[in-house]
Amino acid sequence: MRSINVALLRCLVPVMLVFGAASSVSAGEGNVYTLAVIPSAPPVTLHTQWMSFVERLSKATRFEFRLKLYEKMAKFERDIWSGAPDLIFSSPLQAMVAHTSNGYAPLLRGRSPVTVGLFVRKDSPIKSIDDLAGKKIAFVGNKNLCSVAMQHLLAKYEGKLSFDKEYSGSTRNVIINVLLGKSDAGSVFMPDMARESEDTRSQLREIVKTPEIASHPLSAHPRVPKADQEAVKKATLAIAATKNGAELLKSLRLEAPVAADYERDYRALEEIDVKGLTNWGQ
Repeated sequence: MRSINVALLRCLVPVMLVFGAASSVSAGEGNVYTLAVIPSAPPVTLHTQWMSFVERLSKATRFEFRLKLYEKMAKFERDIWSGAPDLIFSSPLQAMVAHTSNGYAPLLRGRSPVTVGLFVRKDSPIKSIDDLAGKKIAFVGNKNLCSVAMQHLLAKYEGKLSFDKEYSGSTRNVIINVLLGKSDAGSVFMPDMARESEDTRSQLREIVKTPEIASHPLSAHPRVPKADQEAVKKATLAIAATKNGAELLKSLRLEAPVAADYERDYRALEEIDVKGLTNWGQ
């Protein structure tokens, strides 16, 4: 896959947008670290969102960070599997795979955990999980945390529950499909549902929700020295302690960051068949 280095701006710190292949700079060489970000938006959008944080982090730590962005989730997953990036900002499930495959350690995460809910129309005859047998359930996409976590929960009913999956592409589409009766049920993040209008929420009814899941972490490969990992943590927390820094981290889905711990926050996710449910790397 071709690699394109884009010179974007003359900033406080050199930043590299990489689509595809890994950076030509050796990982961690001379305190130069790659920071790979989950492709939750187009690369140009993510660059705009992450540039200020990378600059401030570089200034505070005196390290050089090369921002690595992706057009496709599959490439991000393959890089995690190979251990190419020094630092990654990923979903909890990807952080679990990164830890079990290459020893990445979560450094920080957003303070608030999330849960995933399964909803039906308020007037639906479906009252419980058992009633979902043979029904159509809408999910955002096969690689989304809200989809995988709920499918894992429903898989515990294997043998007495089978259903048709529909990937709708967005949380809003999932909700619309349920409201219009195109899908019998839909799986979305509870915080996303809470942001819907009261009128929308009044037309839906919750069937089941997952246990709490620790939010997206910033993780480091074990080749990054412990002292440098601690420097990144300390600097990020210092940024979060300022008003504009808090707003910045909120926009990056790292709101009110706290120290992350793999055993406490992510070990339980190892029972989920992430590779199978997400077609990892494909």
